[in-house]
Amino acid sequence: MKGLRLEMLCIDKEIIHLHQSKQQQMDVSIIIINYNTRELTHACLQSVYAETAGLRFEVIVIDNASVDGSREFLSSLTFKNYRYCYNDENLGFSRANNQAAAMAAGNYLFFMNSDMIFLNNVPLILKEHMERHSEVGILGPCFRNPDMTLQISCRNFPSLVFGCLKFFPFLKLFLSREATEYYQKERDYSSVQEVDTVSAGALFIRRQLFETIGRFDEFSFMYAEDADICRQVRDRGLLVVFQPAAQLVHYGGQSSQLNSSKAIWSYYFAFYHLYKKYYFGRLAIMVKPLFLLRAVVALAANMVRKDKRITWQDK
Repeated sequence: MKGLRLEMLCIDKEIIHLHQSKQQQMDVSIIIINYNTRELTHACLQSVYAETAGLRFEVIVIDNASVDGSREFLSSLTFKNYRYCYNDENLGFSRANNQAAAMAAGNYLFFMNSDMIFLNNVPLILKEHMERHSEVGILGPCFRNPDMTLQISCRNFPSLVFGCLKFFPFLKLFLSREATEYYQKERDYSSVQEVDTVSAGALFIRRQLFETIGRFDEFSFMYAEDADICRQVRDRGLLVVFQPAAQLVHYGGQSSQLNSSKAIWSYYFAFYHLYKKYYFGRLAIMVKPLFLLRAVVALAANMVRKDKRITWQDK
């Protein structure tokens, strides 16, 4: 009933297109958040429907108040089992994904950014892996840059050492590489492996587990939700796994470049709350000025950057 109530809310907010007359059971619900990326979202959808086969799937696109013509264009598409919902305000990443998950009919949820292109049958590969391995809670596919080089999509969970280095970079001179490793650039990404965190830009999870966890924590407008949900899954004794057989192209930072200043504020606000949740608790107020100061420095640096995208390589 929860999904029904939320779908009615979308109708109240003018759900523009609905090509599913009744809720039917699906294997996978593919969830895409659109924010002023009309053409990229269309290309993403075309690749999803071109490559995905061998399972029952639906696609839910949540539009966070785009003003680039997305509403008119994406609402007119006639893909099978395709739903498009337009929000009158930008709800952010976590809230919009939770909105879509509440109306999803799939046994599995596949959260995707809109700036992605499938290179093979990604949902089927991930679903079959998950069904063979009950100990796996979250799967992440392999990301490729547009030139087909590897794009790193795995991280360690942010440690206190990593947090200190964000504010005092000179400390890296006194620490070992193992102590400071966060970006996971040295891994062999040709093999299936357990990791701390995979990017929420393409995150595959059982719907039942997602509901048990309580969905994405909405502490931030965007960012850090992947580190948080992967940590919650690992704390339950389940694995977060990188699966390189599933491959897609990720352009990266296409929405964030439209308002990079807000993206930077969101990044530091999100990580402040992540550190508050897992490390500092009520004492977090004591370190909050450091996060604010670091955000101001990052904003100043962004003013002279030509490339305004905020990608996973920047986080």
